Amino acid sequence: MRASSSTLPFTPTPSLPSPFRGSRAALGPLVQSLRMMTPSLNRAACNGPPPNRRHEMRRATRLGCTVRTMDAWRLVGDRTLDLSPQGMLLLSDERLEHGTELVVSFQATELPIWFDTLATVTRVVEGRRPGDDGRAFGVHFETLPAVSRLILRGHLRRHPSPPPRRERPVDLVSPDPDYATLVRAIWAGR
Repeated sequence: MRASSSTLPFTPTPSLPSPFRGSRAALGPLVQSLRMMTPSLNRAACNGPPPNRRHEMRRATRLGCTVRTMDAWRLVGDRTLDLSPQGMLLLSDERLEHGTELVVSFQATELPIWFDTLATVTRVVEGRRPGDDGRAFGVHFETLPAVSRLILRGHLRRHPSPPPRRERPVDLVSPDPDYATLVRAIWAGR
């Protein structure tokens, strides 16, 4: 037998008094502390290292590989600069466009496991920046199975991270103080 909603006793719960209700002045310290807890503001305030904007680990490994174009089957590159379970940075002198489809084959572990996958070019490094090893391509793996990614991720944990090659983002760089302004401030006793 179902009871109708009119027969159920209903007592509204009284609203609890809130210490933050009423004035905006009481919200100030709470809002300030919540803002300081957000990671982006905390990094900006402490001027810490830039965040890892990649979603996957990337490791500096130089290993041999075979990368060929899908259409002409010509060899594009045979050396990697760094590797992740999502892709690799391939050292190459060829001229390729974004979105070029490639066939990638490499052996990264000590076990005789070959990783074969289709990939696309997602980034072109011209090799003009200081510290660049030359012209290279960022390649994203398209058809690498999840098990192969897991094996590769476990193997890459033993390798070091590559050194950062980009400048810090502008919003995280603290401006250098002007020397003349500092001397004037010291002279004025500030």
